[in-house]
Amino acid sequence: MRLAMGSLFALVLLGGIGASLARADGGTVRLSERRGDLQITVFTSPTPWRAGPVDVSVLVQDAATGDPVPDAAVEIRLSPRDSHSAAIRGLATKDVATNKLFVAAQFDLPHAGSWQLDIYIEQNGERQALGCELEAAEASPAWLSLIGWIFWPLLPILAFAMHQYLVWRRRNFRVDDLAPEQNGAAVLGPVR
Repeated sequence: MRLAMGSLFALVLLGGIGASLARADGGTVRLSERRGDLQITVFTSPTPWRAGPVDVSVLVQDAATGDPVPDAAVEIRLSPRDSHSAAIRGLATKDVATNKLFVAAQFDLPHAGSWQLDIYIEQNGERQALGCELEAAEASPAWLSLIGWIFWPLLPILAFAMHQYLVWRRRNFRVDDLAPEQNGAAVLGPVR
């Protein structure tokens, strides 16, 4: 039982390592504001926000009904606040988004530091702008992207080890092999 629990714990830990590396729509809510007739929610991933590949997803909804607004054009601009590097711009599209209710854009942040995230939304001839400041941590080490390839062989090895332990335990600890006083029978002496 201890081996089974240990194996389950190891699987949960390995799964948790990869969870922070996953990139998809959603992530951390950075901003949610009502602008005119629109409710705009901005998500970023990875968490924590760091230099390297990043995803910015935007959900544009009708503020009155909560329905998604499919025809809104969304532009995203990331500007470093600490240096004189050029801003990074991109159009958020449904093609990049995994969840088709969102629009998303992917960028490669060149360095850690303070970044200004600006979102420009144009719909029905009206342009809305909103933004926030983000602090980007240092990029993840390169070997971290290979962690799945390094540890996936452990799963079948752990499964095999657990199987071997259960077979060994079943073979060596049968109830019939226990002494009579250990399996619940009272020892009273020879029966006449």
